This record gives sequence, structure tokens and C-alpha cells, in this order.
Amino acid sequence: MDKGVQFYNRYTGKIETETICGEWFIRLAYGTFPGRLLQRLIFSWPIFSRIAGWYANWPGSAKKIQPFVDRYAIRLDEIQSKISQFESFNEFFCRQLKPNTRPIVPGRNKVAAPCDGRYFFIPNLDVRWKISLKGRRIRLKGLIDDGELAKKFQGGSALIGRLCPVDYHRFHFPCDGIPSKAKHIGGWLHSVHPLALRRISVFGKNKRTLTRIISHAGEVLMVEVGATFVGSIHQNYVSHKHVKKGTEKGFFSFGGSTVILIFEPNMFTPCDDINRLSEKNLETYIRMGDHIGNFHTLRISG
Repeated sequence: MDKGVQFYNRYTGKIETETICGEWFIRLAYGTFPGRLLQRLIFSWPIFSRIAGWYANWPGSAKKIQPFVDRYAIRLDEIQSKISQFESFNEFFCRQLKPNTRPIVPGRNKVAAPCDGRYFFIPNLDVRWKISLKGRRIRLKGLIDDGELAKKFQGGSALIGRLCPVDYHRFHFPCDGIPSKAKHIGGWLHSVHPLALRRISVFGKNKRTLTRIISHAGEVLMVEVGATFVGSIHQNYVSHKHVKKGTEKGFFSFGGSTVILIFEPNMFTPCDDINRLSEKNLETYIRMGDHIGNFHTLRISG
């Protein structure tokens, strides 16, 4: 029997079952033969998501906000604007939060969650530059579109933060450092939900952006991955200038998405709950700014 998608909620201390936004679509597109055929021919093409994005930007889509809030119990006390002030569903989707609703974990060596999401730890990027997630294999070389850079991170580790459509969809820097200009990597727009990941490895295929962050402990790669219905990945930061941990980096337009952090070897240790639950193949729900792990190598990346 399919128990649905389960994850550990750090704040309730319980294993919970995810309420899936658009579950019928994901199960159709990735769980049936006709759906998988449509997914290859129609759903994964960027034009399909652009049409959905156009609707989400249409003023008439604002009428969908309140039903969405009611169904998924969105916390209105955290949102900076009132529901009536959003002129489209996408404006609500890209919402900003009130100051201090997401405290940033203090400490030079403490790494902050870059987004609200469900986190999964990969302890060792093996010699074939592959990441194993939910039974699927992802080529690191393909994910970052750079063979030489992949060699540098061989033996390193990764944290994968999966956002659901109900989440706060802005992403932030996980540490202090100097970021490069974001590299855009073209691709498809498959769903990043675990129900889809059981069928296809999407992170190396989807549209994504890559930023190199030079921190005091070494280099961190930050990859934002688009997904079905994600119209755009927007970047707000200024490259090659020092940023503080928790500074907003950018945001996703309408749709579920993923943020991946990749660390050099012997550089990062995750929090115990993330590590323990990842070994059990469970994601851990963590809010942006909360503690996700520690740097333990103090050096300047070469």
C-alpha cells in the first residue's frame, strides 16, 4: 500500500505525510504509461510551464489565493503583505515574509538552510561523480555542467532542499562569502517530487542555475533547480561582492523547486537529525535560516 510521501518535521518532532499539491497530476504524469508518454511529449517542455506561468501572472488568478491558503493552512501571520494586496497568484507565490520570521543561525561555522524545504544529505560524492537520491543516480558532472569542477568536489558532500508549492519560495545564502555570477544551464522542467524521482533522475536534466560561493572554509556550490510549472529562476544578488549569511539570493516563480548545496571534501558535517534520517531515506523539514550543519575546515579555497 502506498503510504504517500513521508518526512520528518524538525519542529513537531514527528514523521508526517506530505499533503501533495497537484498529486493527481504527478501520479498521472509519472505513475501511468499514458501519463509518462504525455510527460515526455508535453509536460516536461518549458513552453508548458510558461503557459502555466502566464496564467499565474494573470490578474484573474488572484481568486485562487484564498482557496490555496485555506486548503494548505498557509500562515498569514508570517507574510509581509495582506492577501488582498496580491494582484496575481504568482505575486502571492513569490511572497516576502515579515522581518525576523526566519531567524538566521548565528556563528561563523554554522551553515544556514538556504530555503524552506525538505532536506536530504548525500555524505560522499563518489569517484564516478554521482549522487544517489531516493534510489535514483544523478551525475555530478552533468548536474553542474562542468567536468573539471566536478573533480574538485569528488569525495565531497551535498544537501538537497526540496521545496513544495506551499512553501516560502525565496532562497538565501547559506554562509558568508563571495558569490560568482550565476551560470544558467538549460534543460527540461520535470517535477522534482519524490513520486517523480522514483521514475526519472531529473536534477541533471532540468533547467537550473549554478553559483560558486567562496567562504572562509572553502568553496560551496549552490544550484537552484527548476521544475514543472516553474516559470523562472530569478537572481537578486550582486556577484563578486561579499554577502552575509541569510541574505536573499533570489526566488522561484510559480511551481515546486529544489536548492542543492555541494561542499568540498572534509568541509561540512550536517546536523544529527538530517544525517540520521537521510540514512533512513527520510527528508527533514527545515525552515530557511535554521541550522543545517557546520563547517569544520578553516581555509581559503584555491
